Amino acid sequence: MAAASVRCLVKSLVSSHRVMVFSKSTCPFCMMAKDVLSEAGVPQPKVLELDHIEEGQQVQDALFELTGIRTVPNIFISGKCIGGGTDTARLYETGELQQLLTEAGVLKKQEDS
Repeated sequence: MAAASVRCLVKSLVSSHRVMVFSKSTCPFCMMAKDVLSEAGVPQPKVLELDHIEEGQQVQDALFELTGIRTVPNIFISGKCIGGGTDTARLYETGELQQLLTEAGVLKKQEDS
């Protein structure tokens, strides 16, 4: 697939899913990030396992061009890159991840009691 087509695919995936995870199935940081998203209450994030597709390296190259991040996982919420596994865990620990997910409409707003 041509580089422009891969970039177009990546942009399309990012824009059409509230939570988009570019991952590799055996990567411990990817597993951690998916676990954190699950723990945060994300029902079914869209996950593309780059080691399961022929264009995996091209997708990773396109992600680097778009985000400046060469490694996986590369996680997007509402089209915005929030970083990788460690970044996601840090955002979860501070409560910022839940806020981003609520703003994205992934999580319901907590009513004040």
